[in-house]
This record gives sequence, structure tokens and C-alpha cells, in this order.
Amino acid sequence: MAAELDPEAADPLYLQLAAVLISRIGNGTYALGRAVPGVDRLMQEFGIARGTARKTLVLLAEMGYVRTVVGKGSFVIERENDEPTG
Repeated sequence: MAAELDPEAADPLYLQLAAVLISRIGNGTYALGRAVPGVDRLMQEFGIARGTARKTLVLLAEMGYVRTVVGKGSFVIERENDEPTG
């Protein structure tokens, strides 16, 4: 089920998409060490521009959710500031 982004919302599309991807990382849809969808896949799934998809992936990397490897993709990493649960 594809999440809908709202172009009329106050938050820009790249922030809305980041929230969707962070949620998917949190619920295990994109597991630790696994790739998140690339730019082309995000464009197709969400009907967004290439720049929006790129900006989202850059933001996720800056926030510590993914590590991007040029030519390979963006992979979910363990966040340094996450507290272990238990």
C-alpha cells in the first residue's frame, strides 16, 4: 500500500516522504542493513520529482537513518543516538 503525499500540506513533500520512510524503517519494512528504495523507485511509487527523492535520501542520511554508497544505494544503519531497549 503506497502512502499518499499531500502537495497541499504545510510540510514540503520531501519531509512528508522522509516521515513515511522513517516509519517504514521503524516498523521493520526496511530492516537494518537493507536498502531503502532508490530515487527512481521513490519517483515511481510516490509520483514525485527526482530532486524531491534525492533530497529525501540526503535528509535521511543527515539524520542518521541511512548510509548512502555511491552506485549501490542507501542502506538502513543503526542510529548512534538510539537508546537500546530492554
